[in-house]
Amino acid sequence: MFLYAALILTFGIMAYLIAPPGANAKTAVVVTAICAVVMSAMGVMTLMIHKKRNIGMIGIHVGLLLPLIFASLFLMRAGSNYRASGVYNYFQNAYQADLDDRKAEDTTANRDSFLSGAKPESGDEIPTGDKGYLGFILTMLFGVSVAAFVVLLLSRPKLPPKPASAPEPVTSKPNAESSSAPKSAEDDPFSKT
Repeated sequence: MFLYAALILTFGIMAYLIAPPGANAKTAVVVTAICAVVMSAMGVMTLMIHKKRNIGMIGIHVGLLLPLIFASLFLMRAGSNYRASGVYNYFQNAYQADLDDRKAEDTTANRDSFLSGAKPESGDEIPTGDKGYLGFILTMLFGVSVAAFVVLLLSRPKLPPKPASAPEPVTSKPNAESSSAPKSAEDDPFSKT
């Protein structure tokens, strides 16, 4: 779990370092740091299995599920970033073709006038930068998360035996006098006379 946490944080730092100028790259570090802290907490809880069994069991099982949850989230975000990268590249190529047709220079005014009428089909704004780098990092994180799940599943720690529960106190048998059983044959209506 600790190695997985370190790998998540490493990929977050890589995303920060390769982000193009103007990208909101700090988010990659913050999100991966939060994921790494949560996985480290599960690792610490797992190490407590011999002292506090319930806490250790929670650490093992939640720590086993988190890579699957992270993998699905990383994959969804990777798809979103690849789509945004495709939209950005499409409009970037269309803008360059428009400049070549008009023999115009690449200026802020020309870019603004071209992009003012351009909208993606979904009605979202055109991305301001290529997010392909982030899609790649998130795809790598997906793969690392699936691999971490498999490794964690195969290397689960051996559980200590459950602590023996205290035996139940033995209660004394009720006295014959205090029981509701008939005291003599005369009192028993079902006895043979």
